[in-house]
Amino acid sequence: MAIQLAVFVRRRFRAPPETVYRAFTEPSLLARWFSPSGDIGVEVLEYDLSVGGRYRFGFCFPDGHRTIVLGTFREISAPHRLVFTWTWEAPDPHAGIETLVIVRIEQVGSETEVVVTHERFPNWESRDRHDAGWSTTLDRLEDLIGK
Repeated sequence: MAIQLAVFVRRRFRAPPETVYRAFTEPSLLARWFSPSGDIGVEVLEYDLSVGGRYRFGFCFPDGHRTIVLGTFREISAPHRLVFTWTWEAPDPHAGIETLVIVRIEQVGSETEVVVTHERFPNWESRDRHDAGWSTTLDRLEDLIGK
């Protein structure tokens, strides 16, 4: 039996689930926080929030290079769940490998808990890279909507 490599990142926010969900689903809000660092900009190049719809983001680095990630929405259940594929484009070293992201958004008392599960990594290097990326990306979401 093969080992399934996955990332699990959990955060709580003092905002209602609808606010957190909007941060994950509105392109103008995504452009403000959806990157692992304030030095890395994100461009929403394509965004069709529908089952079977596609998205495509460009991550712009300070040295001028850009990497592209794209995917397809598999499940949308506002304001509690998003499931989408995640694939880097060449020349990224992990280009062409389709992984799966599951975002759960749940009310817990007066807070909203977000659990991101990113699975189907081919190796530890890719898994660790995305673990670090999701952790710092959710830190940036905290900066946008508050902890």
